[in-house]
Amino acid sequence: MGFRLTEVGDTGERMQGTWYNPEYREYRDKLSGRRIVQLTDYFTHSNHLYFTNETFYQGDIIFKSQRGNASNLFRLKMDSMQIVQLTDLPQPSYHDRYFDRLLLSYVHEGNDEVYMFYLGQVLALNLKTLQQRVLYDTTEGYYLSSGSPSADGKYIVVSINENKVHREFEGGFYETWAAYPETRLIRIEIETGRTDTVYVEPYWIKHVNMSPTVPHLLTFCHEGPWDKIDHRVWLLDLTTGKTAKLVPDQGPMKSVGHEYWFTDGVRLGYHGRKVQPDGQIHGYFGSIRYDNTEQTEVDFPFTSHHFHSNDLELIVGDGQRITNPHVLLWKRNGYGFDQPRVLAYHGGMAINAATHVHPRFTADASQVLYTSDRGGYANLYLAEVGDVEDLPLLAEVQASKQA
Repeated sequence: MGFRLTEVGDTGERMQGTWYNPEYREYRDKLSGRRIVQLTDYFTHSNHLYFTNETFYQGDIIFKSQRGNASNLFRLKMDSMQIVQLTDLPQPSYHDRYFDRLLLSYVHEGNDEVYMFYLGQVLALNLKTLQQRVLYDTTEGYYLSSGSPSADGKYIVVSINENKVHREFEGGFYETWAAYPETRLIRIEIETGRTDTVYVEPYWIKHVNMSPTVPHLLTFCHEGPWDKIDHRVWLLDLTTGKTAKLVPDQGPMKSVGHEYWFTDGVRLGYHGRKVQPDGQIHGYFGSIRYDNTEQTEVDFPFTSHHFHSNDLELIVGDGQRITNPHVLLWKRNGYGFDQPRVLAYHGGMAINAATHVHPRFTADASQVLYTSDRGGYANLYLAEVGDVEDLPLLAEVQASKQA
């Protein structure tokens, strides 16, 4: 299976702690006039962590890069713009194909740690000492797919999926869903590494997201084609072990996806599609509390590959890579959302997971962090939001291009 960590703090001859000189450059976006900072510039892919995972640490950015022909984690020091390598995880040979080499990472600032999925193991990296330790090793016959740490930093809950079709990227998205693999949700105590199984179901489960403020609440999704799955969004209360469907009335006529916690940790955002009686499909955006109260859904006839927000007041999306390659903002107007405004031209093609734009707000929503492969390799960019009303409307931008 290739290299696997077995000893606490084992760094061997690897390159942890290597510093890179600043790579950033600043420019004004040609459409919005906003100040954009390209944070990285290297002849390989670099991308921030998945948009539902915490990627910021003490004002710095933890990101993944394939420098040295292997995926590793790096820290961008925002005060000096220098970059330091945090891990040195050997890249297995291509024929190994053990899912993703460095699949998922999540920063927990309170613990001063990053939790990583690497070759079927959950690893903890101390951001002060760069010491690594193994927290969990996946059960034989299963593969590690998703997870996140609790708000209080005491444990991580991960999902492991039964390997029925030789892992999803070999068997295919539809085939993995149709195989109904058994999924186990495993709770790992961070201090001791002790584990217990908190939930089991014969369904493909992914996107295990702990609430950022309530330690015992998490959501997970039934993964698969949105119009085929029984119900997308679920809540698990770890104090009772009970699950509940979130966002009612999901089904073939109403699909939901890309759910994520708002920063308050008690409400979720999501978007989806509704099939009208006349067969027309209408998009919508919504939010709901974890107890299925205070639900709000408003028409949202706009398309992006991914969305993010800290609440329901301002939403960022990444448009479409060919027809609309822009970072877009939508402001809520009380009854719905205003027309999209262009924050930046990202120009990304998003041809694989490392190059997805995945725009996300900073904690104060003053900036948007995103990834783009507009120059061939993916790099990180940071855009100032400013006054949304001053940004050009997408319709105006598109009209000017056609003129």
